[in-house]
Amino acid sequence: MNYAKIRNYDIANGEGIRTSLFVSGCTNHCQGCFNEEAQDFNYGLPYIPETEQTILKQISKPYVAGLSILGGDPLCQNNSGLTLLIELTNAVHDLGKTVWLWTGFVWEDFDHIKMSLNKALIKTLLYNCDVVVDGPFKMELSDRMLKWRGSANQRVIDVQKTLRQKKIVLYEGGHYE
Repeated sequence: MNYAKIRNYDIANGEGIRTSLFVSGCTNHCQGCFNEEAQDFNYGLPYIPETEQTILKQISKPYVAGLSILGGDPLCQNNSGLTLLIELTNAVHDLGKTVWLWTGFVWEDFDHIKMSLNKALIKTLLYNCDVVVDGPFKMELSDRMLKWRGSANQRVIDVQKTLRQKKIVLYEGGHYE
């Protein structure tokens, strides 16, 4: 797996001060994508053990709320990339921090994703998240005033409440359970 960039002290992509990992590779190709160069799976640098160590060192700082995983699209990664992201999210949770993930796919479709990727890995990664921002960016629904998302069709989902209640629960902000 390659990554396009790591952004420390990010206050735009999730709640609080965060470290954001922008993975490379996306098959959605949304018109108006804010990170078009990261659609190429070969863009950026290889994600190696030192990359994870660098991210975890930053996230371990007391004022950092957690990790945000964007792209590209994290769910478009191959099995080894998904496994790396699962390991990273586990390590972030071990530090007592939160994980947010952005995907162009829609939550209701995760059971039916028609990708050649391991669906069990995708579900594990999703279930490791505290918040998922789902849905493709749609230029005609773009609104720069939206919090944590680019277009009105995208949702900010509280993953753990959604799993417990077996229905979509939107994240209200300011708390995790």
